[in-house]
Amino acid sequence: MKRVIIYGDIHGCLDELKALREKLQIQKNDIEISVGDILNKGPYLGHEMVRYVQEHHISVVMGNNEAKAIKQYRKYKKEGESFLKTLRPFEIATVMSLQEDDVAFLEKLPYFLRIENLTVLHGGLLPGMTLAKLSEAEKKEITLIRYVNKELHPIPWSDEHNRYKFWTDIYDGREGFIVSGHHPFEEPKISKYAIDIDTGCVYGRKLTAVTFPITKKGVDTLKPQFVSQKAKKDYWHEYIYGVKSEEY
Repeated sequence: MKRVIIYGDIHGCLDELKALREKLQIQKNDIEISVGDILNKGPYLGHEMVRYVQEHHISVVMGNNEAKAIKQYRKYKKEGESFLKTLRPFEIATVMSLQEDDVAFLEKLPYFLRIENLTVLHGGLLPGMTLAKLSEAEKKEITLIRYVNKELHPIPWSDEHNRYKFWTDIYDGREGFIVSGHHPFEEPKISKYAIDIDTGCVYGRKLTAVTFPITKKGVDTLKPQFVSQKAKKDYWHEYIYGVKSEEY
């Protein structure tokens, strides 16, 4: 049966992606999509991730890390090496690894993909937003949305005090069933009209995919199946603290 397969945030964890695709036993008629953030933080460089998704025909929606990498690459090309001093080491590695054709690919990424009644985007959607009429500011915003406050305004990850609800808990289904990433949970967060599929692989947890069968009536979002691959190590902890974590 034909499937839609959607991967959570990969963040350079290419070994885990390869292992996950083996578990899924990818077929020629499967449709594979990444929720974005294929770049940064993990062990594989930006150009390696771009080449892999291209070679294996994995569609990607724009994540905040792709948008950031494009901006940083363009600024580096304009300002030279002095600009690199403003970046973190993993950002420098990404910028230096990318080539012009990689960035051209990233610049063409859509902010959302729709397959019949199923929509894939990176972050989230707020009340009043319409995907077909996104402003430039809203395009950026849908890569960043996580929690909202009581006024239903988006708030930063760090603002735990004002967290009211996660965006999927107030989403009304008007743009179809949405699969997103961006905010890592221990397990996929399943709401009535949406699933957040990011399970924090780069943080030492696991990379998760959700699959849906495609029937004559469309994508059957009532029958999601989840397949995961455990992370080899906590790559982010190793970067932040400079202490190698054991592979597991």
